[in-house]
Amino acid sequence: MKAQAPPVLGSGAPRPAGERAGDTPGLVSVAVPVPLHQALVYRVPEDLAGRVRVGARVRVSVGRRRLTGVVLDFPQAAPEGVRLRDLDAVLDREPVLDEDLLRLAAFVADYYLAPIGEVVRGMLPADLPPWGDRKVWLTDAGALSQPRDDAEAALVEALRDGGRMSLADLDRALGRQLTHGGHDLTDAVDRLLADGRLASGESRRKSGVRYVSAVELTPGDVEKRRQQAGRSAKGRAVVDLLARLGRPATVEEVTAEIDCTAAVVRRLVKLGALRGFTQVERLSLDRHMLEERRPPRPFELRPDQASAVAELTAAVRRGGFSPFLLTGITGSGKTEVYLRAAEATLEEGRTALILVPEIALVPALARTVEARFGGRLAILHSNLASRERHQEWERIRRGEARVVLGPRSALFAPLSRLGLVVVDEEQDSSYKQDLLQPRYHARDLALVRAQRAEATALLVSATPSLESRHNVDRGRLGSLALTARAGQGELPEGILVDLRESGGKRRPGEVQFSDRLLDEIQRALDADEQVILLRNRRGYSPMLLCRACGEDFRCDQCGLPRTYHRREGALLCHYCGSRRPVPARCPSCEEEALEAMGAGTERVEERFSELFPGVPLEVLDRDTVRRGGGAASVLERFGRGEARVLIGTQMVSKGHHFPEVGLAAVLSADTYLGFPDFRAVERTYNLLVQLAGRAGRGERAGRVVIQTYHPQHYAIRAALAHDDDAFAAEEMRFRRVFHYPPFTRMAQILVRDKERGKAEAAMRQVAQAVLAHRHAGTVRVSGPAPAPFERLRDRWRFQLLLRSASAAKLHELLREVVPENPPAEMVVDVDPQQLL
Repeated sequence: MKAQAPPVLGSGAPRPAGERAGDTPGLVSVAVPVPLHQALVYRVPEDLAGRVRVGARVRVSVGRRRLTGVVLDFPQAAPEGVRLRDLDAVLDREPVLDEDLLRLAAFVADYYLAPIGEVVRGMLPADLPPWGDRKVWLTDAGALSQPRDDAEAALVEALRDGGRMSLADLDRALGRQLTHGGHDLTDAVDRLLADGRLASGESRRKSGVRYVSAVELTPGDVEKRRQQAGRSAKGRAVVDLLARLGRPATVEEVTAEIDCTAAVVRRLVKLGALRGFTQVERLSLDRHMLEERRPPRPFELRPDQASAVAELTAAVRRGGFSPFLLTGITGSGKTEVYLRAAEATLEEGRTALILVPEIALVPALARTVEARFGGRLAILHSNLASRERHQEWERIRRGEARVVLGPRSALFAPLSRLGLVVVDEEQDSSYKQDLLQPRYHARDLALVRAQRAEATALLVSATPSLESRHNVDRGRLGSLALTARAGQGELPEGILVDLRESGGKRRPGEVQFSDRLLDEIQRALDADEQVILLRNRRGYSPMLLCRACGEDFRCDQCGLPRTYHRREGALLCHYCGSRRPVPARCPSCEEEALEAMGAGTERVEERFSELFPGVPLEVLDRDTVRRGGGAASVLERFGRGEARVLIGTQMVSKGHHFPEVGLAAVLSADTYLGFPDFRAVERTYNLLVQLAGRAGRGERAGRVVIQTYHPQHYAIRAALAHDDDAFAAEEMRFRRVFHYPPFTRMAQILVRDKERGKAEAAMRQVAQAVLAHRHAGTVRVSGPAPAPFERLRDRWRFQLLLRSASAAKLHELLREVVPENPPAEMVVDVDPQQLL
């Protein structure tokens, strides 16, 4: 890969997003989703001149394919030696990505060495319908009323002839006429829709966005608006309703509440008492809520909370980029701090973005945030149905939603006037996109986006990442700390169980329920408390083994044992998804000697029900989340007390607030410790602390049981003693000695191929180029070597790890040594979080 020019092509300065192209721009650069690190240049044909905007989507031809790309710039000259093609179509009249997001896309492409077209595609909802798909038609009022200007007259005439027409068809028929007359088609359509003279509906695409007519009081004294309504009791009631609501309302909402016709509302718009407009229909967020929404109860902040809120509020009001790290033990009220900061942000006329690491955490927080901000909240994540996702995205783009909540992909929400960016549980590795391009880290990009928007950035964690701790020490992040806990105010009692000495009841290969753990569970149940049990493996057991011949049913494509899922009667590979049915006897030796080795959540559930029959329980893991209702329904039942016990993977440890939980236990704390990854110890510590934080959040003290074969490990000792400083000091010492992040910057080069020899040869070729590079003396090289999981998804994998104290030199080396057309599939991962 040779050194790349900035992804935005063209020698002239980029036009502001939203600005129309000038007098027939001849060339346009387009980010197309292909594995190229530069945009492609096209000609703008005469019939599309004047319609192309920076940040809008266009359809172009690439080879024999027709693809959708995004306009980046209008270059002054074409690349040498390239035969240019014409744009095929313009899909949007308004930008789908504003200037700030386009500049962020350029940064992502440059820093993570990702193709600019794939970066831009990842910023937009999949299958976002083109502007032109929306259809409109004349109502009776529109057909009979007199047009107010030339634009309305042209629209009415076109619709009388064409009936139901898409905006794209209207644009083709009237676009030039309206533009030359100083009118805008969208504005004219919106005026007629607000007056009830046009109706609008979805196109045939199921993903279409729906628009509704809405009204709000015009500025001024409410009594004067009542007088404008005249003798109409219904009209005055409409004015009173909107005054009471203090917000806009849809026409349907108003007519249903007042029991009047839409004509009453249209009359008030005509009299000037109301302003009419169209807005995106807001879909119900009920399925994101764990219980009925209710206004938050006001309460007085503790002194440490009040101090943090005051500092954040001052930063928001001051403006400019202000990054902070908010730390505090689990249950210390960090959420309340950043929600109050968000309130201050909205009061300043700016918007707020709140990120969480996983979709499973959205429901609980959505309930809290929606109670605080109502219809100003939008939720964005990939599990939304297509139509829901497009509706929420459109509400954000139009400024109807001013607070956005979601996982890492919500980072690219089209918010304007961004004032606050919150990254909750900032230490979580889920913020790293490590499967698809671009392989970005949402926490780091959140800081970049906040910096460019001159906004306040707040990273939040009970167990901050080592990178964030290091940035506090270097003065790059301001430090805010909460030192007390809500509720009974005490951290849970830590109980260590040494599995080497425990005499608990155990089946061969099964995770142990020690005698001490059984006693603690019984104590919790007798006290009418709830229990959370963590086993960080799903399925029934990690392996099905033949005791006679050693057959372990390895995946043909990955070379790893398949996980036994007893409920489904299947052996599943959790890496490539392949499955096979469970045989009655070993297919290799024909013996009936098959035995499940180890335990996943299914087996823990089965064993618990044997030990405590009749105790209602729920299971939370990826398998249960895929069933009807998902994680929200499981958490809702547990939150209502319908289940006394919650068994699950690491999903049970993150961010949940259940005041009745008195006991949390990890059945084996050693799951991560043995992984060949320098972050394994940090992940283990974070998991244990987060799990402990689920207990004792109400008025009664809690307990946490940690079962382990490594009772002297510093991470386990620190988690039990709630000694965060001791863990950080020891882990930082290890990282510094062995030159790992945060003291260096790291990149992984991974080669994959169906042929092992081909993958290894390609990796060695890159390694030789690295060692011969002029910056080789400043870069530590590990490898080339087989990846810890050498074969996955029918691909052999080799890797090279590069570490350097200089991020600039590391990036320069990567750009120059990675070939543009490698002989095997090659992945460059900057700041990797997983090395398996």
